[in-house]
Amino acid sequence: MEIKASDTTFTRKAEAKNKKAKQQGKQKKDILHDSPVRYIGYCDDIGATARVLCNKSTNAFVRSIPVISYIPVAAYIGADVLSAYNKSKHTEGKEIAKKRAISQGIFQGITSILFPIGIVTAAQKAAGKAFDKFIPALKGQLENGAKNHKRDVALALAGLGALIAVSKYADKFAKNVLMNKIINPIIGIKENKTESKGETGIKDNAGTTQA
Repeated sequence: MEIKASDTTFTRKAEAKNKKAKQQGKQKKDILHDSPVRYIGYCDDIGATARVLCNKSTNAFVRSIPVISYIPVAAYIGADVLSAYNKSKHTEGKEIAKKRAISQGIFQGITSILFPIGIVTAAQKAAGKAFDKFIPALKGQLENGAKNHKRDVALALAGLGALIAVSKYADKFAKNVLMNKIINPIIGIKENKTESKGETGIKDNAGTTQA
């Protein structure tokens, strides 16, 4: 009887090994960075840009939306920090894992909270001055003394536009300069040269480069 290569014990083991490797590859998919879950980290960006509109609402819930927007972001950051710790713990040990977690928390705090607030605030202040000087229809107060709601909408759009235009470069600056060259060395994390050459993804992990 002819024995096919696919019937041999070696071949069956190899196929089983390949199947197991594929399953492990699927399980290793980073849900926080490689799925739509990552967009939870942008909730506060929306809250920051809409603050100028929400603050003037007569509805208490609408006024609280900017604050509420930080709740899912805080949960996302917490999950990301925990994920960074667990990933590092199995390969680098608990001590390094703690440093990785601290690094990731600082990185997310900068890119998910501080930078968006700073970018939106600066953009809206600059836009407000430009409106007052060059666009009479978007001045803070109309000639009859009524509030100018068009101005608020324009300011919100200006903040959103600034975030879209600047956030990618701000995140790269945070990772490549603030984290890799300043904060991580202070914490005690050595920069990986292969990582420093990659591009930073959206709200990416400070220790690894995501596409």
